[in-house]
Amino acid sequence: MNESLLSRLEHLETLYTQQEYTVQALNDMVARQDREITSLALGLERLKEQLKALKADAASDISSEIEKPPHY
Repeated sequence: MNESLLSRLEHLETLYTQQEYTVQALNDMVARQDREITSLALGLERLKEQLKALKADAASDISSEIEKPPHY
């Protein structure tokens, strides 16, 4: 091979290696973000359930306070 083609081939191999590293780094980041999103979604669901429970407790407390006094 002549020197020009060899130089171009080495340059392409270098670019390919850098691209592989970048793709792997991005893949790792996406996987980490997926785990974080899943965790946050589960936390949000738990908070929704707690809020529903608090609303139900508050509604029952309010309805018992609204009852007519005994002299009616």
